[in-house]
Amino acid sequence: MSLSLTTPSALWFLLLLPLVWVGLRFARTNFNPRQRLLQAAVRALLLAALIFAVARPVLSSRSTRQSVVFAVDVSHSVSSRAIEAAATRIDELVNELRPAHSRIVAFGLDAAVVDTTAGLRDLAAADPGAEMSLVDRSGSDLERGLAEARAELAPGHLPRIVLFSDGRQTQGDVEAAATRAAAEEIPIFVEPMSPREIADSWIESVELPDRLTAGTLTTATVVVGSGRETAARIELREGTEVLGHQDVALARGETRVPIDVSFDDAGPHAVEASLVAPGDTLEANNRLAREAFVGARSRVLYVEGTPASARYLQGALGQAGFDVEVRGPSGVPATREALDPWDVVILSDLPRTAISDQAMAGLSEWVEQAGGGLLVAGGESVFGEGSEGGPGGYRNTELERITPVTFERKDEPEVALIIVLDRSWSMAGQVMELCKSAAQAAIDVLTDDQLVGVITFNDGLNWDVTLRNVGRNRDMIRDAVSAIQPAGHTLIFPAIEQAYLALKDARARAKHVVLLSDGRSYPDDYEGLVKKMVDAKMTVSSIAVGPAADVELLTNIAKWGKGRSYVVEDAREVPQIFVKEAKNATTPAFDEKAMTPVVKAKSFLEHVDLSRMPALKGRTATVAKDAALELLATEDGDPILTFWPAGLGRTAVFASDVKDRWAADWVTWKGYGPFFASVVHALERQRQPAVSLGVVEGAVRGGGRPVTVTVEARDENGNYRDLLTPVVQVRAAGGASADVPARQLAPGRYEASVTADASQLLRISLEGQDDPALSRLVIPDTSREYRFGAPDEARLRAVADLTGGAWQPDAAAFNAAAAAGRTARRALWPGLVFFALGLWLADILLRRVRVFET
Repeated sequence: MSLSLTTPSALWFLLLLPLVWVGLRFARTNFNPRQRLLQAAVRALLLAALIFAVARPVLSSRSTRQSVVFAVDVSHSVSSRAIEAAATRIDELVNELRPAHSRIVAFGLDAAVVDTTAGLRDLAAADPGAEMSLVDRSGSDLERGLAEARAELAPGHLPRIVLFSDGRQTQGDVEAAATRAAAEEIPIFVEPMSPREIADSWIESVELPDRLTAGTLTTATVVVGSGRETAARIELREGTEVLGHQDVALARGETRVPIDVSFDDAGPHAVEASLVAPGDTLEANNRLAREAFVGARSRVLYVEGTPASARYLQGALGQAGFDVEVRGPSGVPATREALDPWDVVILSDLPRTAISDQAMAGLSEWVEQAGGGLLVAGGESVFGEGSEGGPGGYRNTELERITPVTFERKDEPEVALIIVLDRSWSMAGQVMELCKSAAQAAIDVLTDDQLVGVITFNDGLNWDVTLRNVGRNRDMIRDAVSAIQPAGHTLIFPAIEQAYLALKDARARAKHVVLLSDGRSYPDDYEGLVKKMVDAKMTVSSIAVGPAADVELLTNIAKWGKGRSYVVEDAREVPQIFVKEAKNATTPAFDEKAMTPVVKAKSFLEHVDLSRMPALKGRTATVAKDAALELLATEDGDPILTFWPAGLGRTAVFASDVKDRWAADWVTWKGYGPFFASVVHALERQRQPAVSLGVVEGAVRGGGRPVTVTVEARDENGNYRDLLTPVVQVRAAGGASADVPARQLAPGRYEASVTADASQLLRISLEGQDDPALSRLVIPDTSREYRFGAPDEARLRAVADLTGGAWQPDAAAFNAAAAAGRTARRALWPGLVFFALGLWLADILLRRVRVFET
């Protein structure tokens, strides 16, 4: 308890009190001294009471008395049994809590105080369709109900509101009401109410993708609610045109019905879902319309290193609403200006030699300064030779600078290389010497900790150098290669088999065989042997030297072995090929093995079902930069999909390929199209239109809907345009119209507001603009009250959490919330005034009656 003064400055008048005693000293009366002292004391006390009354004292104390108001939703969507159950629960809570004050408020579209729970039971028993003067039950305005409940709370008491509702509001804004209650420290306790149970089916909602593109087949999901099991036909229409339909068997509760639809034109479309079911009891809830805003198609330039495999990604993106142009490896535009028509550029499995330095500079400028999007997809060509013929692919290039990865291995791989060399009689002379020099040059490329072996064969085989570390053995290996001499005929199979057996148990990350021959061999199961090698993570390359070589066999061995095949007429080319193969073996550009992608962050892939993502069969070796966003990675932590902003644009790298080699299982995956469509959407260039129009619908109150229209204007360079006078045209389906000038709120941003009939369809556009993209639709939902779905538990819980209330509370919850108490304030000045009046009468009496004389 505490005392405070509203006007403390009035206390300065207490300085007048000594004048009362000074007057006593000089008074000329014949009263005895004791009565004169009594008269002075009464007058001083009278003056002090009046001064304190003017100071307006207030006594504050902590109250524990509770005022509980029960707000009960009695709208048509709530079952009669739920209203009766609410009445019973109110009786229980009142008996448990014994509040000092309680009220019951019944609400629908409006609200009224109900004297007792018997009145609630009368509402439950009444016909829902009957005319009632007490409450309009044709809708549910939770904001109105809570506002009425707040008004019924007793002042100076601990406030408590108990909300009984299904949470399915048709008007008002319950979140705004809850925010006001929280600011006033009024907890709201929530009791959910079950919906009306009738043998009816209804359209609950129509779900469309966030992005719709003209000419694209997309899936609309119609959510159908039903109180029974029945068959139904679901249709999607635009006007009189049927966009799609589906015959379904409905279960009790909700059934999601996917329907494939497409829209030919950009702009707003009014889409209506309807159902027809035998024995349906209520027609009002069988239709639901909403706006589908369709955007123009984005343009994608797809440059594919293997054009024959471009059909997979091209088809997937085309179905997702992109205009895709496919070009071969030489199709990368050379300048930024040549890239301007495109929103996204995809470079797939391109060797470094396919992109000139000028084109790479133009590409980076287009991304960073023009806001373009770039997707680099991997493949075995990405680490091919550089533009000058050297190794390293895109290492240390402009492309690497603007992408979220570096084109290098995360670690230096262990390598085991076996050279299988033909030493039959046909190799005698200069060819043999060149081949020995080639083998020595290849060995020189290897580092000390890498493994090398040399097998020579004729009609037999010989391990000239068993598999060992190069290290201190380098000179010995060179001498062993120098000592090779030609002899015998040609038999290839045993030599390859020996290489397989040696590599099978070798501990190395990369295992590679290089086969060289200039002759023909006896038939054998080469395909079976080489495929066993591939299964053991080995690769095989072949070199056919001279016209007598079995080119078909050697080419097939390389093909089966996932390696490279070479056909050379001049043996002087062999050393260069050997060196190249050794370099490729020491720094393999890719991991060709099964790998299951691991989701590290969903980000813009949120709407893609990644749970059924197939394994990939390989990836280009890359290392993610520190600031990159990694969305997918291998189980070993190597990046698969990385993303980051670059200047005004965005870039991404998909380390695997997008076609039928490493992504062979992906191209048949149902999520292949949505996955890459999401990636391309995340990258696409954000072109700023000259004028854009946005619409925000407010909460319906009293049958009116506030609509806020925003207009953004820019010039051809993307700069804001100020001091314009845009006029927003609002046309209602009923014929009413309004032209509302928009006022400027910020650079290039204008806003207009209008309140329209919530039951009317509105078409909103800009005066003088014929572009369909510059118009929007606001579509009413007149049957919201007649969807008898489950309570909106998330909304109701949010109200309780925001205000400090509880879900389905017991008496303990009320008492716990009441622990802080409530301050009761009482003004004391009226009592002081009455006290002063009594003293004034006493003073008059003391002037007339001699109290202390006999």
